[in-house]
Amino acid sequence: MAADAFQGYQREFLALRSSVQGKLDNQIPALRGEERKAAIRRVNMELDEVDEIIDQLEHEGKGKAKLMAQVRAYRQEAKSWKAKATSLGTVTDRDLLLSSRPPHSSYPVEDEDDDDVDTLSHSAAQRARLLQSTQTLDSSSQRLENSHRLALENEQIGQEVLGSLVGQRMQLQSANEHLEEADVSIGRASGTIKKMIRLTPPGSAYRQRIVIGAFVLAFAVLMCVFSA
Repeated sequence: MAADAFQGYQREFLALRSSVQGKLDNQIPALRGEERKAAIRRVNMELDEVDEIIDQLEHEGKGKAKLMAQVRAYRQEAKSWKAKATSLGTVTDRDLLLSSRPPHSSYPVEDEDDDDVDTLSHSAAQRARLLQSTQTLDSSSQRLENSHRLALENEQIGQEVLGSLVGQRMQLQSANEHLEEADVSIGRASGTIKKMIRLTPPGSAYRQRIVIGAFVLAFAVLMCVFSA
C-alpha cells in the first residue's frame, strides 16, 4: 500500500515537473510586463504544490533507502526551479529591452514584430474582458427581469386575495343586516300574536286558528327576509 501511494505522488510530481520546466524554460522568458508577472506567480504556486508532494513522498518512502534517494533528487530539482523562478522574477522589462539591442548600438532599436504581438495580445485580452462584462451584465439583467416579473405576480395575487376578502366581508355584513331585520320582524310578529291571543276567548276553535295563522304569518315573514 505504501509503494502504491508513493507511485501516485510520484506521478503527480512528474506531471508538475513538465509544467514547471515548460514555464521556466520557454513561456516566461518570452513574456513581458504583467503577463510575465502573472506567469511567475502561477509557477510559484506550482512550486508550492511541488513542495507538498515531495513532503508526501518523503513520508511514504521513509525507511526505504532507494525511495529516499529519489526524494532527495526531487527536492534538489525543486530547489533549482525556485532559484530560476526568482531569477526570472528579478529581471525587469528595461533589462529585457537592453539585452535585445544589437552590440555597440547608440540608438534604441524597436522590434516591430514584438510590438505587433503585444498589441494583438492586449487587444485580445480587452475583447475577452469586454465579452465577460457583457455576459455578466446580461445575466444580471435577466435576474432583474425575473425578480420584477415575480413581484408583479405576487402583487396580482395579493390584489385578488384582497378582493376576495372584501367580497366575503360584504356578504357577512349583508347576512348580519338580514338577521337584524329578521329579529325585528320576529319581535313584531310575536307581539301581534300575543295581542291576538289575549283578545280571543280561551278554548275556542277560533283562537286555535288564530294561533296557527300567526305562526304561518311569522314563518312567511322570515322567508321574505332571508330571500331578500
